[in-house]
Amino acid sequence: MSDLWIIAVGFGVMPFAALLLYAVRGIEPGRRGMAWGLLAGVIAFLALSHAMAFVLVDHPLLALLADDVSSALVAVVGLAIGTGVGWALFEGPLIRMESERILWAAVAFLALHSFGDGLVIGVGFVGVAGPGYRVDPVATVATVVHRFAEGALVVLPALAARWRPRLAFGLLFAGLLTVPGAYVPPALFDPIAGTGALASLAVPMLFGAIEAGLGFILLVRGFLPMAASAGGPRWLAWSTVGFIGISIIHFIVE
Repeated sequence: MSDLWIIAVGFGVMPFAALLLYAVRGIEPGRRGMAWGLLAGVIAFLALSHAMAFVLVDHPLLALLADDVSSALVAVVGLAIGTGVGWALFEGPLIRMESERILWAAVAFLALHSFGDGLVIGVGFVGVAGPGYRVDPVATVATVVHRFAEGALVVLPALAARWRPRLAFGLLFAGLLTVPGAYVPPALFDPIAGTGALASLAVPMLFGAIEAGLGFILLVRGFLPMAASAGGPRWLAWSTVGFIGISIIHFIVE
């Protein structure tokens, strides 16, 4: 399992590269439409396309092993948790500054997505002689870009909230949730175990639904309003670029 640990940690530390955004002067608010628009497109894909794909694909499979009601319940509970957390972070009384509401919601999203990435990594190590995780130069570069974008989801709101780099550095430790996530499949998804098949569908489906719900709130309540506040139509064009770009990156990685 040493290879699993190395890969999971590698995924976890990649978002720290987004701290390089602190070296780009004027990106917030000078390039607000571009920066927030790009990342709005990234969230739209990660939450509404990528995370929801786990829900939509796993739902009929889980229904075959359990039943339609149980499978639907897993999805609904996950979506309710995700949107509930997002609502609490944005509309709750604990956080006053708007920029910090976005920041903490983005940290929660990074944590959930990183845990989900860990689940994907860990699936390759399920069983006594799992195939492991394929590493090649093209996929590695695409993964670095992918994780950089996810780290930027936290760093950009930190810039807007005028947080210092060392404080933003601490928030990016949420990306290291790839490590515990990677060890869930070997522990729970073992095909020899009676509940292994159920867990291999229900767990990713639940966390995918939570991520989708939170990501939806973060998109429509956080990143899109910030992008639109820059004025003009360019933010929409940049959102499209972000959505298509991260889609291409995922085609390469997965």
